[in-house]
Amino acid sequence: MVKTLLIAPYQGLAETVKKIGIPEDFQLDVTVANLEEGVKAAKSAEKQGYELIISRGGTATMIQDNVSIPVVHIDITGYDMLRVFTLLRGIKNGVALVGYANISRGAATICNILEYDVKMVTINSRREVRGHLINLKEQGYSVVIGDVITVQVAEQVGLRGVLITSGREAVMEALEEGRRVYNFFKRVNNQLYYYQETFNSIPVPVILLNKDGELIEKNLTFEQESGNLHIIDSPYIPRLVRKVLQNQTNQWEEIEDENYFYEILGFPVSETRVGIMVQGKRPRTEAKSVHVIGSPGHLPIIGESDQAGNIRENIGRYAQSSAPLCIVGETGTGKYTIAQRVHFERFGQQSPIVMVEGFRLKEQNGELDQLANKMMSIKEGTVILKGMESINSQLYKKLQVVINAFPESIKVIVLARPEAERIENDFYKKISADSLHLIPLRERKEDISSFVEYFLAEFHAEDGNETIGMKTEAMEYLKDYDWPGNITELKKIVRELSMTTSAHYIELSHVKELMETYRVEESTRPGNALSLEGTLNDIEQRVIKQVLEDENHNQSRAAKRLGINRSTLWRKLKE
Repeated sequence: MVKTLLIAPYQGLAETVKKIGIPEDFQLDVTVANLEEGVKAAKSAEKQGYELIISRGGTATMIQDNVSIPVVHIDITGYDMLRVFTLLRGIKNGVALVGYANISRGAATICNILEYDVKMVTINSRREVRGHLINLKEQGYSVVIGDVITVQVAEQVGLRGVLITSGREAVMEALEEGRRVYNFFKRVNNQLYYYQETFNSIPVPVILLNKDGELIEKNLTFEQESGNLHIIDSPYIPRLVRKVLQNQTNQWEEIEDENYFYEILGFPVSETRVGIMVQGKRPRTEAKSVHVIGSPGHLPIIGESDQAGNIRENIGRYAQSSAPLCIVGETGTGKYTIAQRVHFERFGQQSPIVMVEGFRLKEQNGELDQLANKMMSIKEGTVILKGMESINSQLYKKLQVVINAFPESIKVIVLARPEAERIENDFYKKISADSLHLIPLRERKEDISSFVEYFLAEFHAEDGNETIGMKTEAMEYLKDYDWPGNITELKKIVRELSMTTSAHYIELSHVKELMETYRVEESTRPGNALSLEGTLNDIEQRVIKQVLEDENHNQSRAAKRLGINRSTLWRKLKE
């Protein structure tokens, strides 16, 4: 029995592994980790007595340099290439593939045979990726195919990245290869723990980490508050460390454990070390109106409609304007997506987004004062105000004073429903210096096909689903519906279709069955109360689904609202 750990650089690969039959002579465990996180997982696995590591791409290469047990690479097969090209068949031009020679050679052959117009860029090192992607963007390319690194860098430079996923065929080949090489390697222990530099004089909890996210030292305040120890084990910490070292700037992040939410600040200490300061801590049961989003990524503006084109063309103007921006649209029209894109165009990933939720804002909690202090320490970034129609006039006045005190490097964006503009108060009049009105999906149905293709590609990478397309007649059926819940509702329907359809293509019958049984109109109509029929578990499932819809299916934010962690949410969704 070979005790094996498969380290998947992306979630979809882990889901694919769960669906295949594991050979009886393998004890196979699966974890999701990329690059440095993967190395950390591999080191831990070696200490726990694992005898074989299986991974993919740059993660596998890095692991091989850091452990003494055998490491098997999951190759990218021709089947994998065909899948990703099929997912992108609706894009006529502006597509490039960036990868090592073993990927680009095979991809070039397939493209020649199928007459796909895809530009091939061969790299010899991951350090070359950023330069190539910047050149491709300047040449007018909008979509880049590649491995996890290519997709991550594409997001950073403002391109849409599409991941080449590995299918079950590639995983089974890797298991066969693992069986062959297993007996040629020996296990050794390689410990990398360093303890130096103390911070006991600092009156707030602080820890010092190395470039791998490993603890070097913790100060006395951190040690005295035993609850802080959970921060060290958070999966967000390695990502924060990488961001700080890459940009050599302060980075904010919100993390959580079973009992608390933590607001932390990462700051560079040297080229290989990062300090983490706990700036705030609150119980999970305590609602909070101000959230820091420390790593806002690039989000594409999807669609072929005039509005989608106009937004893509003018997004830079909204980003460069120092005036507050009010984005107006019905629920589910993509207001937050546009706000995050404006932020990315102005600041990139180096600066945080601070979200203020009006329906949770309370005067007596002093949260506006905390917001003012936070923005002074952040120095530059975006404040997004959501649900401001829920607060009273007294809070409006105080919030306006706080906003007026922001430095010019802070971009203010308000997300408002159409009825909010009709509120008679000075706040919305002042905040609407620049306005952007989003039309509902029922008035831009030509964008439905683009959204469906984008969502299917996203779910394929996330969940490892085999569904890669929708038949034309099924797509036309979706266009006959008025979509009162707009893009959010469409995404929910496409997600369920991709999860429940075992075929490669969604048929008209699949769409009809779901739309007829789901009772979409009643369940998504604004103001419609949740049904209390059924068992407690039935009611709980309806509440979870409603919160997920409200949070645009962002599981981290949904878990926070529900007062549970992501693993608990995932378990309940599977029940």
